[in-house]
Amino acid sequence: MYKLFMTMCVLVNGAVECTDYNDSDQVIYQQLAKCEQMAEYRFYAMTEVFARYQQPYEKLVIGCNKEDKDS
Repeated sequence: MYKLFMTMCVLVNGAVECTDYNDSDQVIYQQLAKCEQMAEYRFYAMTEVFARYQQPYEKLVIGCNKEDKDS
């Protein structure tokens, strides 16, 4: 089972600050391919928002982590 994560780094007061996020929807994907498909969709959605609002960012990583059944 797999779950989405995101690491976003932005410039704050002249310094790069990175924040890690877990999927707010708490969706667990049974197949890695489906999780990766959603990660790709969210990556492009986020970069579109940044571009629309002219918000620069240093780094944006969205991917999938393997989750244990007991988690």
